[in-house]
Amino acid sequence: MKFASFPKFALLSLLAGVFALVLTGCGASNNLALTQGNWSMTATPSAGATFYIGGNLTQSGTNLVGTMYVISFPNCYSPSQTVAFTGTVKGKNVTLTSASVGGQVISIIATGTAASLTGTYSIAGGTTCNGDSGTLTATPVPSISATWSGPIVSQGGQSTLALAITQATTASSDGTFAITGTGAYTNSICFSTATISSAFVAGPYLVVNGTTNDGGNFFYTNVLLNNSASPTSMKGTYEVSDAGQPCDGDLDSPTFTKQ
Repeated sequence: MKFASFPKFALLSLLAGVFALVLTGCGASNNLALTQGNWSMTATPSAGATFYIGGNLTQSGTNLVGTMYVISFPNCYSPSQTVAFTGTVKGKNVTLTSASVGGQVISIIATGTAASLTGTYSIAGGTTCNGDSGTLTATPVPSISATWSGPIVSQGGQSTLALAITQATTASSDGTFAITGTGAYTNSICFSTATISSAFVAGPYLVVNGTTNDGGNFFYTNVLLNNSASPTSMKGTYEVSDAGQPCDGDLDSPTFTKQ
């Protein structure tokens, strides 16, 4: 039996097509699969103070979606302002672009691994921070569920507050991760226990509000984790509102250490 001859140029074309498909397939499989969840980005301007971008970042295929906050950048963004991001992953390259806030748009270009990115950022538009740019590093923030304890200077004398907190495993619709838990005071003439009433973490940033066993309220705000990738301590502003009690008006900046 004889077969029809197959032209050499056709064979070469076929092999080239197969090779291209193989390369395409390999490229797709080499796209980063970023760790899903709470991310923290540390931005260092070419001139000015370091600020942070943090919140929920998720990946679907090559598409990225983030609901985040810009922290410690008061001239440009309020820490309570939700900022939506969209982006793409191509190989080891990541791009993110924010929605416009007051005319300002943040653009991020980075590269790295599933759990560590480095790159640059720039801000265009608006009247305050247009033209701001610098370098950026980004990492996922592990769950901070643990007991965190530290000394508090009070009008009633120094005491210790231990916060046993549990972080939600999934993000809220606003991009934050809810925190629940309880507190225990040691050597306080005012309180013995506390309950967290509302709290969240977004990137490296926390806000913790709670009630004390005598009906007062405590606030631990503007809190920053010391290390986003592996936090061991946090520092913020502690205040007490407890009318008529010795600790009413307490104000301190305690550091709580992970136990």
